[in-house]
Amino acid sequence: MRRAPRDKICMIVPMPRRRLSVFAPLVLTLGACRTAVVPFGSFDSERSAADSALDSGSDSGSGLDSGVDSGTDSGAIDEPCGTVETLDGADYTKVCGGTFEMGCTAGQSDCQGDETQHTVTLTHDYWTATHEVTQRQFEEQMGYNPSGFVGCGSSESDCPVDSVTWHEGAAYATARSEGAGLAACYACSGSGDEVECSVLGDPYRCAGYRIPTEAEWEGAARCGEDHRYAQSEAHQTIDWVAWYLDNSGETSHTVGGKTANTCGLYDMSGNVWEWALDAWDRDDYPGDETDPFENDGIYRVFRGGGWDSPPEYTRVVDRAGLAAIGWDDNLGFRLVRSAGVHSD
Repeated sequence: MRRAPRDKICMIVPMPRRRLSVFAPLVLTLGACRTAVVPFGSFDSERSAADSALDSGSDSGSGLDSGVDSGTDSGAIDEPCGTVETLDGADYTKVCGGTFEMGCTAGQSDCQGDETQHTVTLTHDYWTATHEVTQRQFEEQMGYNPSGFVGCGSSESDCPVDSVTWHEGAAYATARSEGAGLAACYACSGSGDEVECSVLGDPYRCAGYRIPTEAEWEGAARCGEDHRYAQSEAHQTIDWVAWYLDNSGETSHTVGGKTANTCGLYDMSGNVWEWALDAWDRDDYPGDETDPFENDGIYRVFRGGGWDSPPEYTRVVDRAGLAAIGWDDNLGFRLVRSAGVHSD
């Protein structure tokens, strides 16, 4: 049974006409608003000098802001990419950093103007949650469940949390960091659905839990390959890997109910869209960059498609944006942690 919805947010980012069906409820209610080791394919097999410096504990980057520190995490840095570990009660897969092609590469189709191919280098490996954050996890940590699809799928507790703002995702990550004794990646004030959070310093050098940057999200979804969806070589049709418009029954589903991608990550295509850390500007997609992150703006990126998405919206390169205070019942998130970074 679905709960009574919160007031919809009127701060909607202008989207192309093709996007309107994704968040139609937001557009139509403006009168009531409030203010195992796996191969990694095309990732570079040679680690850069910057990677080597990070592994040895040296900091080749700039100074760090309050609440963020760098150094060697001896408990994580030696684990090979593809390793699955249980960190603070949830499963995470170590995803390789390195250099990869992001955006509209040869394996893609239905490309849009904001998906320009460019080269990205990530100087840290990073631990990526195997599943989207579930309603059970969110409620146990935060004391409430904002989701519209309470009781979805076969197990309420294992459905992805939905109807969360970007700020609520950041607040959850902060609570997880504090509970684990890690430096927080955000400064947050307020509580519940009124919380407001801002990013502290360089996210790549933050020891705590956080929402992935857009580059980290796409790197993990691709996992060194160039498939249309977040899939593996053995399962190359959307129905194997995603709950989407044609098979979802107009609801989200228990996490991990479809096949994982090559990195062992589930639901990166379909089920619920996932917030990314970056600010979003449809007309300003980054070019070739190292550790890209954009923090300027009130809108944030979301990725991966959801239960009501047509196939083209579940592609690993599809991008959209929404005000950070916006939410919908097809939008959730997952967490990451940088490897090789520790708290004082």
